[in-house]
Amino acid sequence: MDFFDLHCDTLTHSHDDHKNIKDGALQITLDKAKNIKRHAQCFAVYIRDSYRGDAAWKYFEDIYEYFRHELSAYPDRWEQVVSGGDIARISESGKTAAILTIEGGAVLGGKIERLSGLADRGVKMMTLTWNGENEIGFGMPNPDRGLKPFGVELVREMEKTGMIIDVSHLSDTGVEDVFKNVGCAVAASHSNSRAVCGHARNLTDEFFTEIVRRKGIVGMNFYRDFVDDVPDRADYAGLAKHIEHFLELGGEDVVCMGSDFDGCDTIPGLEDVGMTANFRKYLQDSGFDRKTLDKIFWQNAYDFMTARF
Repeated sequence: MDFFDLHCDTLTHSHDDHKNIKDGALQITLDKAKNIKRHAQCFAVYIRDSYRGDAAWKYFEDIYEYFRHELSAYPDRWEQVVSGGDIARISESGKTAAILTIEGGAVLGGKIERLSGLADRGVKMMTLTWNGENEIGFGMPNPDRGLKPFGVELVREMEKTGMIIDVSHLSDTGVEDVFKNVGCAVAASHSNSRAVCGHARNLTDEFFTEIVRRKGIVGMNFYRDFVDDVPDRADYAGLAKHIEHFLELGGEDVVCMGSDFDGCDTIPGLEDVGMTANFRKYLQDSGFDRKTLDKIFWQNAYDFMTARF
């Protein structure tokens, strides 16, 4: 099976908790991914809301250096993606194609010049916020407050330079502000459907439809709280409902995987990356055709990413 995942917190927790990226107690390890035929994984550097200003940038630099160290420790198992062509080359060689991303634009500390510093280190995509307020704008708990002036400047610069704008975690008004200020395709790396599960972290139909219109991508999140309004009953069938709903809204070329592995309590049967084949089989047995599943699990994210860097 091929698996292209738009979001995990594995890199951050491997660094912070001193866990082994090869075979440790993480939901994504190089060993747990070894049976995936082609594996492309977005590894987010998660900037907690406790980090602001220069401390946020320093935290990113620490994790980046850890990332570089781990890449050199296991060069036969994974490699960082620098250009779009790297994804096919690395994944087809049997290694994990590692795409560096940011979860939380607070990493910039309000300094636009740091965007080029991220790009120089291979960062390809960035959420503008986590849940809290930062120099860019407001996260999901403040739906009526959007981008600040620096946030407007930033998204316009991201559009100009080609770094992918990720609207997951952003407030509703912030998402609207993104759409008002840039014309490019955007991503929601790990967000489900609010029509299926009412959690405010999920996308409204209007937001999803606009992402479709812009030819963006949306990653399905495995977090049980975003799958079902009653999290304890979240399961494969519940996650399938989100996929079905987005497909009905025209998302055949948009829906992807955005697991949120190592960042949440995932639904039963998706406790680690090695179990993703089981979910795909469930969807196939439930009537999803192979072409659609190939798109959701690989092709949509692959086509989007390779066209942009």
